[in-house]
Amino acid sequence: MSSLEMRHPGLYDLVAADAPVERVAGGFAFTEGPVWRKREGVLLFSDIPNERIARWRRLPEGPEVTTFTTGFSNGLTLDHQGQVLAAAHGGRVVQRVADNGARALLADKFQGKRLNSPNDIVVKSDGAIYFTDPPYAVQIATPGMARAEGWWAAPIPGKEQACNGVYRLTAGGEPQLLVSDMALPNGLAFSPDESVLYVDDSAHKVIRAFDVRADGTLTNGRVLMRFDSNDPGVPDGMKVDAQGNVFCTGPGGIWVCRADGTILGRIILPELPANLAWGEDGSVLFFTARTSVYRMQTKTRGVLLG
Repeated sequence: MSSLEMRHPGLYDLVAADAPVERVAGGFAFTEGPVWRKREGVLLFSDIPNERIARWRRLPEGPEVTTFTTGFSNGLTLDHQGQVLAAAHGGRVVQRVADNGARALLADKFQGKRLNSPNDIVVKSDGAIYFTDPPYAVQIATPGMARAEGWWAAPIPGKEQACNGVYRLTAGGEPQLLVSDMALPNGLAFSPDESVLYVDDSAHKVIRAFDVRADGTLTNGRVLMRFDSNDPGVPDGMKVDAQGNVFCTGPGGIWVCRADGTILGRIILPELPANLAWGEDGSVLFFTARTSVYRMQTKTRGVLLG
């Protein structure tokens, strides 16, 4: 059975029609937030219920999975020094995680009130950090389990922020609220030239695109793509390749679209994916999908970090 569901032949320019999906690790509780650390040749990802960041690498004798550090995290990325940044939504903070496991607080409040639960995170070339802040960890539920329809719109005990926002954070500064009109902002990614920031809204099953101003703020928000499917799953983690194509987890698998919103198709996995990352030489996609991590060779390439 093919792992690709083609809607536009342009999908085969990015992924070979017979490209296999390889399960490279399993036995986890709920995987999220993968990031490839180029200098070590390892994949880091969050094993959320087990409250750790796991580390995967391929050795001559076979793959190895170890614990990079303990502690709760969701989305991960690297800063320009190669250090791990974590959207630690269980602790409702954004942190920098040192190689020895020490965690430095970068943000936990906006206008004196606690953040909801930072979910995903990216870094711009000028060093500014962008993160999404839905209320998943305030309204506690088992990862991967369905919540009541419209739960985010009801009062949530312990939620202090009036909105579920998208923020920008600079060194030593306070978070700056950029977007306040999304229901459940989740995954985010820059276009290759950083002129556009994509943010998906899990509740409304859309990817929105925002133009990035010279000062790093956002304008001209519009819908790039709608996830027109009743399959299980919602838009979550997202990555962009060097050509500007968007790969976003969503109902039934990973959705692929062009920068103009043209849907090319889906990558179907054995388990429902939550996030993805470019790895190895930049042409390989790793997917975190419930209890496992999967790998797929592509014909395109993304930007590697650290």
